[in-house]
Amino acid sequence: MNHEDQNLEKLYRDAFPHIARLLHSLGADLDAARDLFHDAMVIYLEKKRDNCLPVHVSPRQYLAGIARILWFKQCKHERRQTDIRFVEDSLPAEEAVDPEKKSLLLYKYLKVAGNACLQLLQAFYYEKLSMPAIAGKFHYGSAHSATVQKYKCLEKLREKIKQTEIYEEVIA
Repeated sequence: MNHEDQNLEKLYRDAFPHIARLLHSLGADLDAARDLFHDAMVIYLEKKRDNCLPVHVSPRQYLAGIARILWFKQCKHERRQTDIRFVEDSLPAEEAVDPEKKSLLLYKYLKVAGNACLQLLQAFYYEKLSMPAIAGKFHYGSAHSATVQKYKCLEKLREKIKQTEIYEEVIA
C-alpha cells in the first residue's frame, strides 16, 4: 500500500464515524450514511485531483459538509417523490401513470446507460449488496472503485434522462 492509499485509509477511518454520527443526528440510518460518505469521498477525491479543495477547511470538515449537503438533497428529493405520489394518487384513474409503464421507462433508460451500469445499480439498489460485495462481484479493485463506478453510472443515467422531452416538460 503506497503513502497516498494509507492517507486515504486514515482519512476514511478518521472521518467516517464522525460523519455517520452527524448524519444519524439528521435522521439517516447507517446504510444511508455509508452511501453518502462514499459519495462525499468521490467528490473529495475529484476535487483533490483537480486542485480545487478549499485550503482553510480540513478534509474531515470538507467531507462532513459534502455529506450533509448530499443528505439534505436526498431528503428534498424524497419529499418531492412523496409529493408526486400524493398527486398521482389523487388523479382520476384514466390519468394516473401505470406503474408498469414507469418501470419499463426506467429500464429503458438503464439499458441506454449500458449493461454494466444496469447490473451494478441493480446489485446496489435492488439486491441491496454492500459496496465491498459489489467490488468482489464485478471484479473492482476496491469498494472505493465500485463507489466511483456507481457514481459514474448514476451521472450517465441523469444525463440520459436530462436529454428527454419529459425532463424538459417537467422543468419548464
